[in-house]
Amino acid sequence: MKILFVSDLDGTLLRSDEKTSEYTNAVINQLVEKGMNFSYATARSFHTSHKATKGLNAKIPLNYL
Repeated sequence: MKILFVSDLDGTLLRSDEKTSEYTNAVINQLVEKGMNFSYATARSFHTSHKATKGLNAKIPLNYL
């Protein structure tokens, strides 16, 4: 059985400058390389969330209207 880890962006993964840190990117990217399924939940638009998570190499499923 595979598990999907989902995190919020604002107030959780993002720093006060509204970006993920190099450390956060490195940890999540290493876990994804080892097989972890990762995604994030946000009310942000695709454009602003993509900009905020630059550096994350996770294959994140996206749904937007």
